[in-house]
Amino acid sequence: MMEPSVQEPQGGIPPRPGRAGELSLAPAVPLDGTQAAPRQRLQTFLATVAPALGSRNFRLFWLGQTVSVVGTSVQVVAEGWLIYQLTQSTFWLGLVGLLALIPVVPISFLGGLLIDRVPRRKLILAGQVGLLAQAATFGLLATFGQIQLWHIIALYFVFGGILAIDHPARRAFLVELVEEKDWANAVALNATVFNLSSLVGYALAGFLIATLGAGGTMLFNAATYLAPIAALLMIRVADRPADRPAPAGAGNRGSLLTALLEGFRTLWQQPAVLAAMSLMAVVGGLAYPVFGLMPAFAEEVVQTDAVGLGLLLAAGALGSVVGTAAVARLGVHHRGRTLVWAGLLLPLLVAMFAWTRTLVLACLVLVLLGTALLILQSLAITLVQVNIPDRVRGRVMSLYSQLHAGSDTLGNVAIGGLAVYLGLPLALGLGAMLALIYAVGLRLALPALARLD
Repeated sequence: MMEPSVQEPQGGIPPRPGRAGELSLAPAVPLDGTQAAPRQRLQTFLATVAPALGSRNFRLFWLGQTVSVVGTSVQVVAEGWLIYQLTQSTFWLGLVGLLALIPVVPISFLGGLLIDRVPRRKLILAGQVGLLAQAATFGLLATFGQIQLWHIIALYFVFGGILAIDHPARRAFLVELVEEKDWANAVALNATVFNLSSLVGYALAGFLIATLGAGGTMLFNAATYLAPIAALLMIRVADRPADRPAPAGAGNRGSLLTALLEGFRTLWQQPAVLAAMSLMAVVGGLAYPVFGLMPAFAEEVVQTDAVGLGLLLAAGALGSVVGTAAVARLGVHHRGRTLVWAGLLLPLLVAMFAWTRTLVLACLVLVLLGTALLILQSLAITLVQVNIPDRVRGRVMSLYSQLHAGSDTLGNVAIGGLAVYLGLPLALGLGAMLALIYAVGLRLALPALARLD
């Protein structure tokens, strides 16, 4: 396929050259002030808030993920609804989701090595095709009334196994799509699109289930995978593996165990990078229950309805948009110091949120909280990406993904369990206190973290 040429836009603003296949978002001098002014303002806005979108490859990837995340969110709701319709059991509703995590850990370790030794675009493309097939199978079984509980469990296993490779592969692939100076912005934009698309998907799911049924809803999700598949086919990268196994007789570097342990060894040799990951896991993991337990907080504490719950979640999503702009403004300077400050500020905002009792105040705090959480997570993964060699990036990103998902899940379980006995506000407050103690201790014990860049 020929690389599309960049056409001169209307309004007399010539495109500024960037890397091959890219269009600079930096504002140009308009030749026609009346027609060019809105376009120039848009370019200025994008150059300030979303410089990563200046890369054609990243734009394609980002737009494909936008559609796909909406579909995945719809799937989560439809699967839960279908499980409960089949079993009428909250036990199975929770257990089936837990079963999906079983294949994640063993597959993630091997998947990290695969990500480093197979071209990442092709690996992600294969994963998207697999997810499409899984969703289509689910949808067809439900549509024709043949779905049974064991089908759902088996398909959940497939879903979890593919995501165990797909998620870290996508994180590792970002560095091939944008320049290093835009890595943090690319991560932030990905997180933002996940939050906003999830909200759209959750809102859309109820309407789709009511009109199309669970089977039709799952088929809708299958169709959304066509967007990232098309985007990946249009993306132009080198398609070279980051690491190649050593040939036989070249020492033990090529052995499977040695290769798997190389990711651990790389992190162990860089304490500041390991500290950045731990700050994301502990502080971020103890902040996540604010969103994971939001339905209970909305009903029990703020005493609002489904509309109020939607406003609370939307406030957090707005915060992620603000965080994206903040990360873009930060650029490549003082990232370690900003990460430490975000790690100190986030627990204080969680504690403040825990003691809010009105919807308006809770929404205002959630905007700040969403901003701090987005900055923490974006800078943590960016500092890891910048400071590790590309040939082990897949293995390290697999470890990062496991740590991220595991800390969020454990945080939710721990705070939710405490809330049964202490009430949700006090449980959130205790979690915030532990997170603050850890952030302060890490800052004092490892000053090098603040110097990372």
